[in-house]
Amino acid sequence: MNTCISCGVELEDGIEVCPLCGKSPGDKNSPVNVQGDNPSDIIAFNKKENRKHLWELGGIIAFSSIAVCTIVDLLISRKPDWSLYSDVSVLALWLTLTLILFARTRMFLFFSGLMVIVLSTLLAFDLIDTGPDWFFPVGLPLAISSSFAAWLIVLLCKKARFKGFNIIAAALIILAGLTILTELVLDNYYHGMTDLRWSLIAAVSALPVALILSFYHYRLKKGKQLDSFFHV
Repeated sequence: MNTCISCGVELEDGIEVCPLCGKSPGDKNSPVNVQGDNPSDIIAFNKKENRKHLWELGGIIAFSSIAVCTIVDLLISRKPDWSLYSDVSVLALWLTLTLILFARTRMFLFFSGLMVIVLSTLLAFDLIDTGPDWFFPVGLPLAISSSFAAWLIVLLCKKARFKGFNIIAAALIILAGLTILTELVLDNYYHGMTDLRWSLIAAVSALPVALILSFYHYRLKKGKQLDSFFHV
């Protein structure tokens, strides 16, 4: 029984490369094995393979669901009807899964792709329904503003030095602005005029909460992390 002097793992006789650190058991300064036999390389490879298998499985389930819904709809209605909504929804879910699996670490690419998926789904629903109607005056501005708000909150979480109540306060302010924009868009679409009511109430209610959280973070408990505050 030999012992690797680099990592201390006990090895069987005759093993020339330690399976844990990838070095020669008798030489501490030997170069690391670059053939992908290290545990970290194996784990990274397995994670990549698992993502690939999950994506393939999701694709099989998604397109099987589309085929089943379409066939059932054709048998019942003799033409594509309700299956168009389910087909578009399932396809959007599979594309979203693709982004989560392969682009979740690239924030700009992830949110750009997610916004394109949402906009395409809303446009497809509008075209299936009555033709281009509510998508451009309502769906497009609300989808873009919501995506921008979500991207801004995530960006703040990544760039903030201390992730405390300041993140919640900033998110409340962003959401307050989003509610006002939402009512503006809906009022112009349904009534052709602007009459802010519920959005102002929501924004005014969120503002003092955001100020209290900001005061608590920057004056009383400056730099306190949320995970330590809630003991998680």
